[in-house]
Amino acid sequence: RLPRTARSSAPRASRAVRCNAVAGFIGSSENVIMVASVTAFMVAGRFGLAPATNRKSGPVEGKGALTLTDRDPGLVSKDPAGFTGADVLAFGALGHVVGAGIILGLQNAGTIN
Repeated sequence: RLPRTARSSAPRASRAVRCNAVAGFIGSSENVIMVASVTAFMVAGRFGLAPATNRKSGPVEGKGALTLTDRDPGLVSKDPAGFTGADVLAFGALGHVVGAGIILGLQNAGTIN
C-alpha cells in the first residue's frame, strides 16, 4: 500500500457520466464536400493523374512538359500501382485543405451555414 502522500488526490465522480453521440454531421453539406474533395485527390494520385512518390513529373522528349514517368524511390508498397503510405498522407492532407477552403468560401458567400 502506498503512503498517503503518494496516492492520487483527484476527485472521484459521485454519479455516472452519460455520453451521447450525435450523428447529425453525417450527410451534411460539409461532410459531403470533405468526402468528395479527399476522394478526388486520392483517386487522382492512385490512378496516375497526379505525381506521387513512384511517379515524378517532368519534361520528356516528344511527350510534353508534364509527363509522369515511373521511378523507384525505395518505398515498399503492396499496391499494384505503387501507392504508398506517404502518398495517402499527402493526398489526404491536400484533399482536406481544398475541402476546408471550399467550405469556408461557401460559408462566407452565405450558401451554407
